[in-house]
Amino acid sequence: MEFAYYNPKSIPDLIDTLSGLQSYALLAGGTDLLVKMKEKLLRPMPQAVVDINEISGLKEITEKEDYLCIGSLVSHSAITDSPLIADKAVILAEAAGQVGSPQIRNMGTIGGNICNASPAADTVPALLALAATVEVYGPDGRQEMPLAELFQGPGRTCLLAGQFISQIKVQQIQLNEGAAFLKFGKRKALAISVINCAAWLRIGDGLIEEARIALGSVAPTPVRLYDVEKWLLGKPANDEVFAQAGLMAAQILKPIDDVRSTASYRTRLARVIVFRSLVTALERSQGRCSCE
Repeated sequence: MEFAYYNPKSIPDLIDTLSGLQSYALLAGGTDLLVKMKEKLLRPMPQAVVDINEISGLKEITEKEDYLCIGSLVSHSAITDSPLIADKAVILAEAAGQVGSPQIRNMGTIGGNICNASPAADTVPALLALAATVEVYGPDGRQEMPLAELFQGPGRTCLLAGQFISQIKVQQIQLNEGAAFLKFGKRKALAISVINCAAWLRIGDGLIEEARIALGSVAPTPVRLYDVEKWLLGKPANDEVFAQAGLMAAQILKPIDDVRSTASYRTRLARVIVFRSLVTALERSQGRCSCE
């Protein structure tokens, strides 16, 4: 296998590099790309590999007003170990800690997990529950877009030639808010999700003021349950309401059969995992649940 190798040192340099290439692949952590190249799973095979690991600023986690800004090259281990994320966006730390093995978490990046566009990606439901947006650079400049609009299907995003994600912005979890991330796999480590779920709640006077629920591995892309979220508004925050939300989720979702699970089993799991995520999010909003 032959390919050209580029190693830009800045975002402008990367934009210039990509503008002159017809077929390329971006190298971040390489945990997916290198395996796919070795096994010749990419069609077509890239004529160039662009290593972005030395671009300054893409490995930083910073706090701005009510948001956290996470560079696209921040590793899963760095997210898991970040005191700032543990304090302000704990479900992202929990999700990143469920990705692969320690070796994969040390190398794999949050930007790569997003751009790989796997329906079963662990960090994406957590990001969606935190109302994440992505900063995208390309030939036409910079733009910001909701993460939920990025995905088009398994392995496909709306990013055009020459575009790349520079950072991800997530809302911080505030007082009277709580969130939870749960994953079900066939084993405790190195497991691709059979289903995963993230939920976020804002509670006022015992009522649900706002809700966000996102699931992975149940559709061609990670999904937000907008209809369930809307139904929850103004409802009492209790187990009965959460059980009904789980039932609604199971009725809405149309998962498929694959090597990890049957559609019917995923449907039953959806009911349970949505309920449990909402219960845990409520407990955390009240300070009654420790973050493990």
